[in-house]
Amino acid sequence: MAGQLAIVVYRSLVGEFRSKTLDVQVRWFAGSDPEEVRRLIEAEPLCAYRNPCGQLVTWELAEIMAIEPFSTHESGEEVVGFIASTEELSELAGSDEG
Repeated sequence: MAGQLAIVVYRSLVGEFRSKTLDVQVRWFAGSDPEEVRRLIEAEPLCAYRNPCGQLVTWELAEIMAIEPFSTHESGEEVVGFIASTEELSELAGSDEG
């Protein structure tokens, strides 16, 4: 099954403030055009809901870390990945909390 795998990072906002939470997702897309995958991801609506305290929680797109071709692999073989510094990941989280 061919397609594209994307590693996508979303950042959590609670109210108007960034939290220290990131959601890193590996997502599969049919097709072979990485730019189309990027456009699809960037066009997605924000995920938002109210937490038990009544605060609005929003997950915004922080970064598309990688988009790589995907096809059947050997068991245990790496299919997609990225290398990032701890500073880069801390910047993505970018907490507004004290």
